[in-house]
Amino acid sequence: MNIKRITAIVPIDILDSLEKHLRACGVPGITVEAVRGYGEHPNYFRKDLMQNNAKLVLYTVDDKVDGIVDAMSACARECGIETGIAAVDSVDRLIHPGDGTQVSPASLFD
Repeated sequence: MNIKRITAIVPIDILDSLEKHLRACGVPGITVEAVRGYGEHPNYFRKDLMQNNAKLVLYTVDDKVDGIVDAMSACARECGIETGIAAVDSVDRLIHPGDGTQVSPASLFD
């Protein structure tokens, strides 16, 4: 089993719905932070074009990635959202910072 990191930039207003979708497919935890940026849909009412969004990061195992991505896409469709982006990266190691032990991939969905 390989560990994967999914990072997504999504509109803030879909976070509650997205959390429900991710919980439904078994995601045990996520990290969310506020971010600003511009891209496909800039805010033309601001001089700097910046939009407020949320950055979501979660860790999973490779055989769960497709289900999680499908849940994120379903949430976006239900919310009528066409913006955002997500990336899936391989993770070499995942470490508990307190004691330096390596996280077992199997423990990501206990």
